[in-house]
Amino acid sequence: MKVTCDSNILKKGFHLVETVISSSNLKPILQNVKISAYDNSLELSTTDLEVSITYRMDCTEVLEPGTIICSENKIASIIKEWDNNTIEIIENEKVCEISCKDDYFKILCADPEEFPVIPDFTDENYVEIENRVFASMIRKTMFIALGDRTKTASSGIFFDISNDQAKMVANDGRRLAEIKKKINNPRGLTISCIIPTKGVSQILKILSDQEEVIRIKVDEKRILVKTKSSTFCSQLIDGRYPDYEKIIPSDMNKAVTLNRSEFSTAVRKGAIMTIEDYKLLCFKFFNNILELTCSTPDVGESKVTMAIEYRDEELEIGFNPDYILDFMRVVDTDHVLFELRDNKTAGIFKVGDDYQYMIMPLKLREMKN
Repeated sequence: MKVTCDSNILKKGFHLVETVISSSNLKPILQNVKISAYDNSLELSTTDLEVSITYRMDCTEVLEPGTIICSENKIASIIKEWDNNTIEIIENEKVCEISCKDDYFKILCADPEEFPVIPDFTDENYVEIENRVFASMIRKTMFIALGDRTKTASSGIFFDISNDQAKMVANDGRRLAEIKKKINNPRGLTISCIIPTKGVSQILKILSDQEEVIRIKVDEKRILVKTKSSTFCSQLIDGRYPDYEKIIPSDMNKAVTLNRSEFSTAVRKGAIMTIEDYKLLCFKFFNNILELTCSTPDVGESKVTMAIEYRDEELEIGFNPDYILDFMRVVDTDHVLFELRDNKTAGIFKVGDDYQYMIMPLKLREMKN
Protein backbone atom coordinates (compact mmCIF):
# COMPACT_ATOMS: atom_id res chain seq x y z
CA MET A 1 0.00 0.00 0.00
CA LYS A 2 1.18 3.49 -0.85
CA VAL A 3 -0.97 6.58 -0.34
CA THR A 4 -0.68 10.35 0.00
CA CYS A 5 -3.26 12.19 2.07
CA ASP A 6 -4.07 15.62 3.47
CA SER A 7 -2.66 15.40 7.00
CA ASN A 8 -5.34 17.66 8.53
CA ILE A 9 -8.17 15.48 7.25
CA LEU A 10 -6.30 12.39 8.40
CA LYS A 11 -5.98 13.90 11.88
CA LYS A 12 -9.75 14.39 11.97
CA GLY A 13 -10.29 10.78 10.97
CA PHE A 14 -8.03 9.38 13.66
CA HIS A 15 -9.59 11.66 16.27
CA LEU A 16 -12.96 10.13 15.44
CA VAL A 17 -12.08 6.43 15.26
CA GLU A 18 -9.76 6.37 18.28
CA THR A 19 -12.65 7.01 20.67
CA VAL A 20 -13.87 3.45 20.10
CA ILE A 21 -10.64 1.87 21.31
CA SER A 22 -10.46 0.94 24.99
CA SER A 23 -7.07 0.89 26.71
CA SER A 24 -8.37 -1.80 29.08
CA ASN A 25 -9.21 -4.26 26.30
CA LEU A 26 -7.26 -7.48 26.78
CA LYS A 27 -7.21 -8.42 23.08
CA PRO A 28 -4.13 -6.77 21.48
CA ILE A 29 -5.64 -6.84 17.98
CA LEU A 30 -8.36 -4.45 19.16
CA GLN A 31 -5.75 -1.78 19.90
CA ASN A 32 -5.15 -1.50 16.16
CA VAL A 33 -6.66 0.50 13.34
CA LYS A 34 -7.47 -0.98 9.96
CA ILE A 35 -6.35 1.28 7.10
CA SER A 36 -7.69 0.45 3.65
CA ALA A 37 -6.79 2.32 0.46
CA TYR A 38 -8.69 1.97 -2.83
CA ASP A 39 -10.21 4.11 -5.60
CA ASN A 40 -8.44 7.23 -4.28
CA SER A 41 -10.18 6.80 -0.93
CA LEU A 42 -8.82 5.93 2.50
CA GLU A 43 -10.81 4.14 5.20
CA LEU A 44 -9.99 4.00 8.90
CA SER A 45 -11.76 1.33 10.96
CA THR A 46 -11.68 0.49 14.67
CA THR A 47 -13.73 -1.78 16.91
CA ASP A 48 -13.94 -3.13 20.45
CA LEU A 49 -16.41 -5.86 19.36
CA GLU A 50 -19.32 -3.95 20.92
CA VAL A 51 -19.09 -0.86 18.73
CA SER A 52 -17.23 -0.17 15.50
CA ILE A 53 -16.68 2.80 13.24
CA THR A 54 -15.38 3.31 9.71
CA TYR A 55 -14.38 6.77 8.47
CA ARG A 56 -13.89 7.42 4.74
CA MET A 57 -11.76 10.19 3.23
CA ASP A 58 -11.79 11.18 -0.44
CA CYS A 59 -8.63 13.23 -0.17
CA THR A 60 -6.19 10.53 -1.07
CA GLU A 61 -3.92 9.68 -3.96
CA VAL A 62 -3.71 5.92 -3.92
CA LEU A 63 -0.53 4.88 -5.70
CA GLU A 64 -0.80 1.28 -4.54
CA PRO A 65 -4.08 -0.02 -3.01
CA GLY A 66 -4.01 -2.27 0.02
CA THR A 67 -4.90 -2.83 3.67
CA ILE A 68 -2.76 -2.67 6.80
CA ILE A 69 -3.42 -3.26 10.50
CA CYS A 70 -1.20 -1.32 12.89
CA SER A 71 -1.16 0.28 16.33
CA GLU A 72 -3.73 3.05 16.39
CA ASN A 73 -1.99 4.81 19.26
CA LYS A 74 1.39 4.90 17.52
CA ILE A 75 0.23 6.05 14.10
CA ALA A 76 -2.24 8.56 15.57
CA SER A 77 0.51 10.06 17.74
CA ILE A 78 2.72 10.49 14.69
CA ILE A 79 -0.03 12.13 12.67
CA LYS A 80 -0.99 14.51 15.49
CA GLU A 81 2.58 15.84 15.53
CA TRP A 82 2.86 16.06 11.75
CA ASP A 83 3.82 19.55 10.51
CA ASN A 84 3.47 19.14 6.74
CA ASN A 85 0.15 19.51 4.88
CA THR A 86 0.50 16.12 3.22
CA ILE A 87 1.56 12.77 4.58
CA GLU A 88 2.68 9.62 2.78
CA ILE A 89 2.01 6.17 4.20
CA ILE A 90 3.74 3.14 2.72
CA GLU A 91 3.33 -0.52 3.62
CA ASN A 92 6.21 -2.80 2.78
CA GLU A 93 6.29 -6.43 3.94
CA LYS A 94 4.03 -5.87 6.97
CA VAL A 95 5.80 -2.67 7.98
CA CYS A 96 4.12 0.75 7.88
CA GLU A 97 6.54 3.52 6.95
CA ILE A 98 5.86 7.24 7.42
CA SER A 99 8.54 9.72 6.45
CA CYS A 100 9.30 13.25 5.34
CA LYS A 101 12.48 15.31 4.91
CA ASP A 102 13.59 15.18 8.55
CA ASP A 103 11.53 12.40 10.15
CA TYR A 104 11.11 8.69 9.65
CA PHE A 105 8.86 6.22 11.47
CA LYS A 106 8.40 2.49 11.05
CA ILE A 107 5.49 0.63 12.65
CA LEU A 108 5.17 -3.15 12.63
CA CYS A 109 1.83 -4.32 11.22
CA ALA A 110 -0.46 -7.17 12.26
CA ASP A 111 -2.02 -9.79 10.03
CA PRO A 112 -5.21 -8.35 8.43
CA GLU A 113 -6.85 -11.77 8.80
CA GLU A 114 -6.76 -11.38 12.59
CA PHE A 115 -8.74 -8.13 12.61
CA PRO A 116 -12.47 -8.58 13.33
CA VAL A 117 -14.93 -8.25 10.48
CA ILE A 118 -16.75 -4.91 10.66
CA PRO A 119 -20.38 -4.99 9.45
CA ASP A 120 -21.24 -3.13 6.26
CA PHE A 121 -24.30 -0.93 5.81
CA THR A 122 -26.54 -2.54 3.20
CA ASP A 123 -28.90 -0.24 1.30
CA GLU A 124 -32.13 -1.95 2.27
CA ASN A 125 -34.67 -1.62 5.08
CA TYR A 126 -33.34 1.64 6.45
CA VAL A 127 -34.94 4.89 7.53
CA GLU A 128 -33.66 8.40 6.93
CA ILE A 129 -33.61 11.07 9.64
CA GLU A 130 -32.25 14.60 9.60
CA ASN A 131 -28.90 14.83 11.34
CA ARG A 132 -29.90 17.69 13.64
CA VAL A 133 -33.11 15.90 14.68
CA PHE A 134 -31.39 12.66 15.61
CA ALA A 135 -28.56 14.47 17.41
CA SER A 136 -31.06 16.53 19.41
CA MET A 137 -32.97 13.41 20.45
CA ILE A 138 -29.76 11.81 21.72
CA ARG A 139 -28.64 14.89 23.67
CA LYS A 140 -32.01 15.23 25.36
CA THR A 141 -32.07 11.66 26.67
CA MET A 142 -28.47 10.45 26.90
CA PHE A 143 -27.58 12.49 29.98
CA ILE A 144 -29.74 10.22 32.14
CA ALA A 145 -27.97 7.03 31.10
CA LEU A 146 -24.40 8.37 31.09
CA GLY A 147 -23.51 7.03 34.52
CA ASP A 148 -25.18 3.64 34.13
CA ARG A 149 -22.75 0.93 32.98
CA THR A 150 -25.11 -2.03 33.40
CA LYS A 151 -26.76 -3.75 30.47
CA THR A 152 -30.25 -4.13 31.84
CA ALA A 153 -33.10 -3.24 29.52
CA SER A 154 -33.59 0.14 31.18
CA SER A 155 -29.94 1.21 31.19
CA GLY A 156 -29.71 2.16 27.52
CA ILE A 157 -31.67 4.47 25.26
CA PHE A 158 -34.96 3.16 23.92
CA PHE A 159 -35.34 4.04 20.25
CA ASP A 160 -38.61 3.49 18.45
CA ILE A 161 -39.93 4.33 15.00
CA SER A 162 -43.56 3.77 14.09
CA ASN A 163 -45.36 5.34 11.14
CA ASP A 164 -44.14 8.95 10.90
CA GLN A 165 -42.85 9.27 14.46
CA ALA A 166 -39.44 8.64 16.02
CA LYS A 167 -39.16 8.37 19.80
CA MET A 168 -36.30 8.15 22.30
CA VAL A 169 -36.63 7.39 26.00
CA ALA A 170 -34.16 7.10 28.88
CA ASN A 171 -34.79 6.46 32.57
CA ASP A 172 -32.87 5.42 35.66
CA GLY A 173 -35.76 4.82 38.06
CA ARG A 174 -35.52 8.35 39.49
CA ARG A 175 -36.11 10.40 36.34
CA LEU A 176 -37.23 9.85 32.79
CA ALA A 177 -36.87 11.77 29.53
CA GLU A 178 -38.99 11.20 26.43
CA ILE A 179 -38.71 13.01 23.10
CA LYS A 180 -40.81 12.49 19.99
CA LYS A 181 -40.18 13.82 16.49
CA LYS A 182 -42.03 13.65 13.20
CA ILE A 183 -40.00 11.96 10.47
CA ASN A 184 -40.40 10.83 6.88
CA ASN A 185 -40.83 7.05 6.80
CA PRO A 186 -41.89 6.28 3.21
CA ARG A 187 -41.08 2.55 3.55
CA GLY A 188 -43.37 2.27 6.56
CA LEU A 189 -40.70 0.51 8.63
CA THR A 190 -41.22 -0.24 12.31
CA ILE A 191 -38.11 -0.14 14.51
CA SER A 192 -37.74 -0.77 18.23
CA CYS A 193 -34.45 -1.32 20.04
CA ILE A 194 -32.36 -0.42 23.10
CA ILE A 195 -29.04 1.25 22.30
CA PRO A 196 -26.28 1.08 24.96
CA THR A 197 -24.91 4.34 26.30
CA LYS A 198 -21.54 3.89 24.61
CA GLY A 199 -23.35 3.40 21.34
CA VAL A 200 -25.34 6.63 21.48
CA SER A 201 -22.28 8.55 22.68
CA GLN A 202 -20.32 7.42 19.63
CA ILE A 203 -23.24 8.10 17.28
CA LEU A 204 -23.34 11.68 18.52
CA LYS A 205 -19.67 12.11 17.61
CA ILE A 206 -20.11 11.00 14.01
CA LEU A 207 -23.09 13.32 13.62
CA SER A 208 -20.79 16.32 14.05
CA ASP A 209 -20.07 16.18 10.32
CA GLN A 210 -23.38 18.02 9.80
CA GLU A 211 -24.80 16.00 6.91
CA GLU A 212 -28.43 16.89 6.39
CA VAL A 213 -29.74 13.31 6.32
CA ILE A 214 -28.44 10.09 7.87
CA ARG A 215 -29.52 6.49 7.35
CA ILE A 216 -30.37 4.12 10.19
CA LYS A 217 -30.71 0.36 9.94
CA VAL A 218 -31.64 -1.97 12.80
CA ASP A 219 -31.49 -5.74 12.78
CA GLU A 220 -31.93 -8.29 15.55
CA LYS A 221 -28.69 -7.57 17.41
CA ARG A 222 -27.26 -4.27 16.16
CA ILE A 223 -27.91 -0.78 14.90
CA LEU A 224 -26.01 0.80 12.01
CA VAL A 225 -25.85 4.53 11.30
CA LYS A 226 -24.50 5.85 8.03
CA THR A 227 -23.49 9.41 7.22
CA LYS A 228 -21.73 10.70 4.12
CA SER A 229 -18.29 9.87 5.53
CA SER A 230 -18.88 7.41 8.39
CA THR A 231 -20.49 4.09 9.16
CA PHE A 232 -21.12 3.21 12.78
CA CYS A 233 -22.30 -0.08 14.27
CA SER A 234 -23.29 -0.92 17.84
CA GLN A 235 -24.59 -4.03 19.51
CA LEU A 236 -28.01 -3.65 21.11
CA ILE A 237 -29.09 -4.42 24.66
CA ASP A 238 -31.18 -7.57 24.88
CA GLY A 239 -34.55 -7.45 26.57
CA ARG A 240 -37.80 -5.58 26.46
CA TYR A 241 -37.88 -1.95 27.51
CA PRO A 242 -40.09 -1.32 30.58
CA ASP A 243 -43.62 -0.06 29.99
CA TYR A 244 -42.62 3.39 31.17
CA GLU A 245 -45.80 5.16 30.06
CA LYS A 246 -47.70 3.58 32.96
CA ILE A 247 -45.62 5.47 35.54
CA ILE A 248 -46.00 8.93 34.00
CA PRO A 249 -48.74 10.76 35.95
CA SER A 250 -51.45 12.33 33.80
CA ASP A 251 -53.77 14.00 36.32
CA MET A 252 -51.61 17.03 37.12
CA ASN A 253 -53.52 19.99 38.57
CA LYS A 254 -50.81 22.63 39.00
CA ALA A 255 -48.61 24.29 36.39
CA VAL A 256 -46.04 27.05 36.26
CA THR A 257 -44.08 28.47 33.34
CA LEU A 258 -40.45 29.09 34.29
CA ASN A 259 -37.79 31.18 32.65
CA ARG A 260 -35.04 28.64 31.99
CA SER A 261 -32.12 30.95 32.73
CA GLU A 262 -33.58 32.47 35.90
CA PHE A 263 -34.77 29.12 37.21
CA SER A 264 -31.41 27.44 36.55
CA THR A 265 -29.59 30.21 38.39
CA ALA A 266 -31.93 29.92 41.38
CA VAL A 267 -31.48 26.16 41.56
CA ARG A 268 -27.68 26.45 41.38
CA LYS A 269 -27.68 29.00 44.18
CA GLY A 270 -30.00 26.94 46.34
CA ALA A 271 -27.92 23.81 45.78
CA ILE A 272 -24.70 25.40 47.07
CA MET A 273 -25.37 24.04 50.55
CA THR A 274 -26.04 20.48 49.39
CA ILE A 275 -23.36 17.81 49.66
CA GLU A 276 -22.84 14.49 47.89
CA ASP A 277 -24.75 12.54 50.56
CA TYR A 278 -27.50 15.12 50.98
CA LYS A 279 -28.91 16.19 47.62
CA LEU A 280 -32.20 17.67 48.78
CA LEU A 281 -33.58 21.05 47.75
CA CYS A 282 -37.04 22.14 48.89
CA PHE A 283 -39.22 23.91 46.29
CA LYS A 284 -42.07 25.96 47.75
CA PHE A 285 -44.64 27.41 45.33
CA PHE A 286 -47.01 30.07 46.71
CA ASN A 287 -48.44 33.53 45.89
CA ASN A 288 -46.41 34.08 42.68
CA ILE A 289 -43.20 33.13 44.45
CA LEU A 290 -40.88 30.17 44.24
CA GLU A 291 -38.77 29.70 47.34
CA LEU A 292 -35.86 27.26 47.29
CA THR A 293 -34.39 26.20 50.62
CA CYS A 294 -31.74 23.77 51.80
CA SER A 295 -30.63 22.88 55.31
CA THR A 296 -27.69 20.49 55.47
CA PRO A 297 -26.49 19.19 58.85
CA ASP A 298 -22.97 20.34 59.75
CA VAL A 299 -22.79 22.50 56.59
CA GLY A 300 -25.32 25.33 56.59
CA GLU A 301 -28.51 26.69 55.05
CA SER A 302 -29.62 28.51 51.93
CA LYS A 303 -32.78 30.30 50.81
CA VAL A 304 -33.34 31.68 47.32
CA THR A 305 -36.54 33.25 45.95
CA MET A 306 -37.70 34.15 42.48
CA ALA A 307 -40.87 35.70 41.13
CA ILE A 308 -43.17 33.41 39.12
CA GLU A 309 -46.78 33.33 37.96
CA TYR A 310 -48.38 30.85 40.32
CA ARG A 311 -51.81 31.16 41.92
CA ASP A 312 -52.62 27.53 42.69
CA GLU A 313 -52.65 26.18 46.21
CA GLU A 314 -49.37 26.22 48.11
CA LEU A 315 -47.08 23.29 47.41
CA GLU A 316 -43.83 22.28 49.09
CA ILE A 317 -41.89 19.49 47.40
CA GLY A 318 -38.32 18.16 47.44
CA PHE A 319 -36.09 17.35 44.44
CA ASN A 320 -32.47 16.50 43.74
CA PRO A 321 -31.18 19.78 42.24
CA ASP A 322 -28.58 17.98 40.12
CA TYR A 323 -31.33 16.17 38.22
CA ILE A 324 -33.05 19.44 37.45
CA LEU A 325 -29.85 21.13 36.29
CA ASP A 326 -28.98 18.16 34.08
CA PHE A 327 -32.26 18.71 32.25
CA MET A 328 -31.88 22.48 32.02
CA ARG A 329 -28.51 22.11 30.29
CA VAL A 330 -30.07 20.35 27.31
CA VAL A 331 -33.11 22.62 26.98
CA ASP A 332 -32.84 25.02 24.05
CA THR A 333 -35.89 27.20 24.71
CA ASP A 334 -36.28 30.26 26.93
CA HIS A 335 -39.18 28.83 28.97
CA VAL A 336 -40.27 25.45 30.28
CA LEU A 337 -43.59 24.30 31.70
CA PHE A 338 -43.48 22.55 35.09
CA GLU A 339 -46.53 20.45 36.00
CA LEU A 340 -47.17 19.23 39.55
CA ARG A 341 -49.84 17.60 41.69
CA ASP A 342 -48.59 17.04 45.27
CA ASN A 343 -45.37 16.35 47.14
CA LYS A 344 -45.62 12.59 46.58
CA THR A 345 -46.14 12.67 42.83
CA ALA A 346 -43.45 13.10 40.20
CA GLY A 347 -43.08 16.51 38.62
CA ILE A 348 -43.04 16.84 34.83
CA PHE A 349 -41.15 19.45 32.82
CA LYS A 350 -42.46 19.97 29.31
CA VAL A 351 -40.88 21.71 26.34
CA GLY A 352 -43.34 22.11 23.52
CA ASP A 353 -45.44 19.11 22.57
CA ASP A 354 -42.59 16.68 21.92
CA TYR A 355 -40.27 16.67 24.96
CA GLN A 356 -41.00 15.84 28.59
CA TYR A 357 -38.86 15.12 31.61
CA MET A 358 -40.23 13.41 34.72
CA ILE A 359 -38.43 13.65 38.05
CA MET A 360 -39.37 11.77 41.20
CA PRO A 361 -39.74 13.80 44.43
CA LEU A 362 -37.72 13.28 47.57
CA LYS A 363 -39.15 13.13 51.05
CA LEU A 364 -38.55 16.44 52.75
CA ARG A 365 -36.12 16.46 55.68
CA GLU A 366 -34.81 13.02 54.69
CA MET A 367 -31.26 12.40 53.57
CA LYS A 368 -30.89 10.97 50.04
CA ASN A 369 -27.88 9.64 48.15
